[in-house]
Amino acid sequence: MLLNKFGNADNTKNMLTECCIGDKLQLSSVYKTLVQPANEVAWAKTIWDGFLYPKHSFLLWLACHARLLTKDRLCRMGILSTNQIQCVLCNGHQLETRDHISFECQFSAKIWNMLMDWLRYRWRSCVWRLILNWYSHNLRGQGPMQKLKRMCLSIAVYMIWKERNQRIFHAKERQPIQIFRDIKFVVFSKVQNDDIHVHMKEILESL
Repeated sequence: MLLNKFGNADNTKNMLTECCIGDKLQLSSVYKTLVQPANEVAWAKTIWDGFLYPKHSFLLWLACHARLLTKDRLCRMGILSTNQIQCVLCNGHQLETRDHISFECQFSAKIWNMLMDWLRYRWRSCVWRLILNWYSHNLRGQGPMQKLKRMCLSIAVYMIWKERNQRIFHAKERQPIQIFRDIKFVVFSKVQNDDIHVHMKEILESL
């Protein structure tokens, strides 16, 4: 692999020498040399904000890559048949796709609209592509409100996906208002237990 990448043994030795500090080989330097850095996607800062819960960021990352195992995707993988891919959140009126479940479904749209009302969004949409584009270009800052809105997006996607799984695997259902309250509870718990984001606490107290 190394010879194929660097052409010959001498080039490979030179590369390894450059990756040494003293007489120790730095594996991290070798990795960076071997793996070309990928271009950062526009929505990277939306999902990898250090203030977010890792499990929420990971699920949001899957959603951004359209890798959630929605019924539509499972059907394309040959795991489900075409008559099994209706959305369980809106009682089967639409096909369960990534875009539908986030937030075009009338069930998830109610939750997202309640969040937008609560956080006083100046711009409104329930179309996944537009939401992601807006977050990527208009909410890239490190201010407390931007961080709060990024957190609410990640929690909302996580909670809606969790509700979808609860309905499928445990036959348990909740209403949008209950999920909205759970999202607020997670937000308050995170902010109130973090001594760093004092201004975010002030924003929550004013909402």
